[in-house]
Amino acid sequence: MKTYLYHPGSEAVKTLAIKDPLFGPLIASIPSIRVDIGGNDFLSLVNTIIAQQVSSTVAAVLSRRLNDAFGHPMTPDDLLASSGDDLRALGLSRQKVTYLKSLSEAITGGTIDFSRLRDLGDEDVINQLTTIKGIGRWTAEMFLIFSLGREDVFSVSDLGLRNAVKKLYQNDALSHSQLIEISDKWRPYRSVASHYLWHIWDNQGKSL
Repeated sequence: MKTYLYHPGSEAVKTLAIKDPLFGPLIASIPSIRVDIGGNDFLSLVNTIIAQQVSSTVAAVLSRRLNDAFGHPMTPDDLLASSGDDLRALGLSRQKVTYLKSLSEAITGGTIDFSRLRDLGDEDVINQLTTIKGIGRWTAEMFLIFSLGREDVFSVSDLGLRNAVKKLYQNDALSHSQLIEISDKWRPYRSVASHYLWHIWDNQGKSL
């Protein structure tokens, strides 16, 4: 596992403040942001699938239940050997059980090789992962940011990010294309901007 520590003196953060002055006061208000990258790629994708369209609190509970059910770091074989009824008894929806089994099949069948993904460009990673049922662009983008540590990814479909940008720019009417245009100013550190936006939205969103 690798740790990124972002603070006002970091090169990426200083660059971000120059590219978009609106970030200046926000960056100054946060001493540092720690982001742990890597670990178990399979578990990372499992947890991200579970987090789709549910609150972070609910996602954390479901992920903990699922991992605790096996008593050891969960593997694709564990999921494939588990019945749908047993997995649903943990609180997982029928749809998410299907998604998790599809991911497990892709890994055991060799369709997805995490070591090879690390050598691919962002869009190629997204294209490969989204061939798996239940993995859309948002899930693939979260994998790029939190598992592969890519620093130039902005997920325009992420509700928290959209809301944070609208608050930052004091414009609730920003369109999809406008959000993308704004995020383009933050290249090549769009992920860094995202970490700040998530932090701000989670902790100060109503007062931005």
